[in-house]
Amino acid sequence: MEYIIAFALLVALGAWVVGAYLRLFHLYEQVQGAWQQWSRATLHRNECLRDFMHEFADYLPEGDVLPRDMHRWEEDSRRALKASPAAPREGNFSCIALAERHLRRAVNYSVHTLENMQHMRENEQLLSLCSAVSVSQFQQDTQMQRYNRSAAEYNTALHSPGAKIVAGIFGFTPVAKGKV
Repeated sequence: MEYIIAFALLVALGAWVVGAYLRLFHLYEQVQGAWQQWSRATLHRNECLRDFMHEFADYLPEGDVLPRDMHRWEEDSRRALKASPAAPREGNFSCIALAERHLRRAVNYSVHTLENMQHMRENEQLLSLCSAVSVSQFQQDTQMQRYNRSAAEYNTALHSPGAKIVAGIFGFTPVAKGKV
């Protein structure tokens, strides 16, 4: 009888560990999928931004550093994403966040300039490219919100008693949340 009880407890413990592992694995896969979607949206935004800046640069004064800076920040963003093919660990979001912060400021400045310059507003191509940047920026923000929800759910699940044990054994660690 003692063996049956011990076996039943062992089976229950095994099922508990397997269940915790499968939950963490599923949540981690969701996080990775959301990260990949955000990365794709960011790369698409960078392509739209590159096209926009090419057209926008024609309207800037000779020697204006904005196109060069935008190109550099777009490259920084691309390199940071390439260096982080998987969702970054907690605290490792700084390179991507810095490039995104610079790009957003420059985009806001560019849109503000476009809105305030009559001759720029009359250029349909420039307006179309600006619109494409805005739409892709919105898609990127939407994907970041999706990623953050997935990351929050995964990080919360890591704090459950069973997950703490499983995470230590199988190497599940918290992921960073991004900013929108």
